Amino acid sequence: MAVASTSTSNGTASTAAPSPTLYIKNIEGKIKKPELRAQLHTLFTTYGRILDVVATRAPHMRGQAFVVFESAGVAAAAKRALDGFAFYGRPLHIAYSTGGKSRALLRRELGADAVHEMDLEKSRTMDARREAKRALVSASQDDAAEQEDEEEGGRKRAKLAGEAVVQARNIPNTIEESVLTTLFSAHPGFLALSPTKDAETWSATITFDTDENAHAAQSALLGVQLDPLYTLDLHVS
Repeated sequence: MAVASTSTSNGTASTAAPSPTLYIKNIEGKIKKPELRAQLHTLFTTYGRILDVVATRAPHMRGQAFVVFESAGVAAAAKRALDGFAFYGRPLHIAYSTGGKSRALLRRELGADAVHEMDLEKSRTMDARREAKRALVSASQDDAAEQEDEEEGGRKRAKLAGEAVVQARNIPNTIEESVLTTLFSAHPGFLALSPTKDAETWSATITFDTDENAHAAQSALLGVQLDPLYTLDLHVS
């Protein structure tokens, strides 16, 4: 992360070209860093997606912070709107980050502690993103496993009772459960329909009293077009 070069007395006019990263100073130095990051994120996110907010505990960086946007255009809009904005009673001085500075130059300008703190902050951000991604994948896998367990349970219960099950999968959420219930309940031997919801689709376990009636319903309804993009895909188990 690099600081912005400025040319005016209050530090708000930057000689640097527009950059996705804004350098902010004249911040009240007594604000605790977690609170500062959260408040800056809330203030600046109005103008576009924020990739990172860096505010360190290093003495050389007191009263300063960086906000990293996904594009220079978004950063420019935020700078125009918030330069001079009263933040905790003090006007923000905002400039573009010049970028491209070597780590040696950053250490000389900001101090080794500040650069080290920035590295730690970047590492924490990356770790948090990786953890969030792992949690999302894990939740998706858990949902899939739960759906499979429910379907398997339905099949086992049906077999124990001498019944048969028709499985309908990948049904769009735009198609209501009542539509399938109406279709299947019109066939002999229909007992129940149990839905299993997913994020964008759902599945149905349809129970019939005999294997013969289940196959008859499957044959009659297989390939029925329920909307312009979805036809019934049915399997008897």
